Amino acid sequence: MLLQRLAAYAAADPATAPFHRSRLFSWHLDLDRDGRPRSPDLLPLTRTDAKGRVSGVPHTVPIAVRTSGVAANLAADDVQYVLGWHDPDGKPERAAQCLQAFSALSQQWADSEHGRDDPVARAVARFYRDGHHTAITRAETATAKQGVLITVEGQPAYQAPSAAPFWAGEVARRKGDGVSGLCLVCATSGPLLDTVPGKVPARLVPGASNDAALVSINERVFGYDLSTQLACTPVCLTCGEAVTAGLTGVLSSPHATSYGGQDSRMAWWVTDAVEFDVMTLLDRPDPEAVNRLLHAVHEGRLPPEFDTARFCSLTVGGNIARVMVRDWLETPLAHVADAVAAWLADSEITPTWPTGRTHHGLGQMTLATGRWQRQAKRYADFGAKGADRPTGAHRDLLKAALRHAVLPPSLLVHLLNRIRTDGHLDDARAALLRLALLRSPTVTENPMPGLDPTNTTPAYVAGRAFAALEALQYDVTAGKVNTTYADRYFAGAITNPRAALVNGRKDANAWLRKLRRTRGGAAVNHEKTLDELFGLLTAQGGIPARVTIAQQALFLLGYHHQRAHRFATLTRSQETPA
Repeated sequence: MLLQRLAAYAAADPATAPFHRSRLFSWHLDLDRDGRPRSPDLLPLTRTDAKGRVSGVPHTVPIAVRTSGVAANLAADDVQYVLGWHDPDGKPERAAQCLQAFSALSQQWADSEHGRDDPVARAVARFYRDGHHTAITRAETATAKQGVLITVEGQPAYQAPSAAPFWAGEVARRKGDGVSGLCLVCATSGPLLDTVPGKVPARLVPGASNDAALVSINERVFGYDLSTQLACTPVCLTCGEAVTAGLTGVLSSPHATSYGGQDSRMAWWVTDAVEFDVMTLLDRPDPEAVNRLLHAVHEGRLPPEFDTARFCSLTVGGNIARVMVRDWLETPLAHVADAVAAWLADSEITPTWPTGRTHHGLGQMTLATGRWQRQAKRYADFGAKGADRPTGAHRDLLKAALRHAVLPPSLLVHLLNRIRTDGHLDDARAALLRLALLRSPTVTENPMPGLDPTNTTPAYVAGRAFAALEALQYDVTAGKVNTTYADRYFAGAITNPRAALVNGRKDANAWLRKLRRTRGGAAVNHEKTLDELFGLLTAQGGIPARVTIAQQALFLLGYHHQRAHRFATLTRSQETPA
């Protein structure tokens, strides 16, 4: 089904000729109609972007995958193919083979039924037949792998009317295995491919070091029943081209997302025209849009086309020159709407400050799994050295959002370690903690987005008590203390709340005495809160000591909820008229 959807995606955008790909060209060679070069030099072909960077010029030209050996492309190729030049450390004999292959292909083009009446094809063939290529002055900066675009009187030769049909036949000859059969994609009988005729640019496939193919079986050990090439994946020529074109189009579309340092790229599309941008809602959850979706799902008021439109999501990574499908989802759009609504509900969190957000985008939540830079007061960038962010974090969160799946336990363990190491818990991290707890099959508690006084779970209450002790010390010192209670005990309290709370309760007596001398009402409120929380802990068997992973998350969630409740209370008291 994946191959069929990719082929259908390509069919919906037929702008590019079959077996053509975009690549950068650093040079061009201009000929006249008789095949003579209009300049003795290889002419540079570059452009400068807004930042002053110089690069080659992109052209969508005839290209077929070169798996090994020598195989020329039509009318535009590497320097070593067009002129036979090699690098100082290159192999002259290989460059000569490349030149011979390119000139032979040009002659075949001119002799074909498509090119025999095409002056462009005849001009390119004559350039080599008359030996004009030997008279081109070598550019000192030209390297063997740089692209050369051949033009005839200023017009790119690949745009000649005969180029595309001749090239389609040439690719069929190269890539066909001489066997006919039923195509896996279009379900029609015809000549089948031996290898996929195109590749996806490496820049679109995280982890790929070369342009990558979706299906590549060049050794028996990789294939089913020890078969090679496409023996067990029968695909016809047309569909093979369409699959690669569709995959390239999907991964380069505006609906594709990837982050530096992550192992995958995700792209999505909908089979019908429906106004529901699911990824924008996940990446930038606008409060009004979130409320509209939640109400529509809960009240059963989704548009009827949501049941017929199909949502497709593809997540890929790379390994050298192969595309790895890490996740593929095709489902009715209504199912995705339900899953996204559940994600938004499960990741809702009361912000630390009343002006904060209750929902956080996938990108921000992925960012929050990395290292917090205390001095810069921000998370380490994606792909930055020492960011300590799991390479599959974004992929795991996407899967949880679109499939209503659980978060991997390893992600929660990593997040807890980062919070303990960084000494930092913000709204995005608290949202991740709540999401992990709600989706865990081993956790019976259902933590609320905000403070839940009815939750008497010892770990949750211990987190609240730690926040209450922190708030008391802050009020006593007005924040003017070199090492705070949280600085000393926060990291250890996550795994062993008892030690931190016992010491904090002892210090609280001195803090309360000092606060009574200046702010008696505040001291009464703090003492009442502490007595209530420690009373709950006593009723539940005392302060917990060594705690499980889930209990660590509950402790941090209680800590976050208590702090958010305190700041909301302070804000309301400041807004109340005297």
